[in-house]
Amino acid sequence: MLRIDRAAASTAPPTSRLGIAAFKPQPAVALHHQIKEDLFLHLRSERFAPGLALPSEAVLCEHYGVSRGTLRRAIADLVSDGYLERYRGRGTFVSRSKLESGVVGSYNRFNVVGPPLDAGGRILLCRRIRAAKDIGAMLGVSAGTSLWMLERVRFTNGMPVSLQTSFLPLELCPGLARQNLAERHLIDVLDDVYGVHLGSAVEYVEPTVADGHAARQLGVRLRTPLFQIERTTYTVGGVIAEYRRAVLRGDVYRYRIELR
Repeated sequence: MLRIDRAAASTAPPTSRLGIAAFKPQPAVALHHQIKEDLFLHLRSERFAPGLALPSEAVLCEHYGVSRGTLRRAIADLVSDGYLERYRGRGTFVSRSKLESGVVGSYNRFNVVGPPLDAGGRILLCRRIRAAKDIGAMLGVSAGTSLWMLERVRFTNGMPVSLQTSFLPLELCPGLARQNLAERHLIDVLDDVYGVHLGSAVEYVEPTVADGHAARQLGVRLRTPLFQIERTTYTVGGVIAEYRRAVLRGDVYRYRIELR
């Protein structure tokens, strides 16, 4: 069922005593998964500096309003993905930034190999939010800017293969929640309805394994190997149109790199 929040505040989100935006859990998505994704954004924007200790479990539990068990599930997933490191007796520390290897050339030299995704998908969430500082930085907008948060499961030949969370500036696509996103490709809706023409993207691909939420939505076993994808998509005019976090089944797809 599509859920739409029409009461987003007109100012930037309030902050907790950690100095980060107060956490507001979303319906229909596992709580530990939401905490994992929220912490990832803080790590990605270096709000918690690499090499330093993460705030204590007590402080984080207070911030997220959850039990230690729920918090530890989120942290364990980030440790598994390599973003955090745990040391017995010392605590949990932010991992150093990963080295990057790039492919220079046209975008089609680095692409996914496998059956095409079906149009649309199962919409878990389509909600209007106000950008916290971290997600605002990913989209190149100020904190408090109105965004769409869209989470959906994508299929190929009726089989669930990808879990995607997208953030899009509301001014680019007002009324997005009223569009038939369950049956149409997002790129077609942006192009046909809003005249937003996409021109390029920067994508990071890493190995990961399915957490409980991804396993349940994709119908795979816990810790099944997946691709983790982080993509920033730009319009032909160079404006960021979408920031996306996704996982893709590694038993169905692989990536091909062409070196010339």
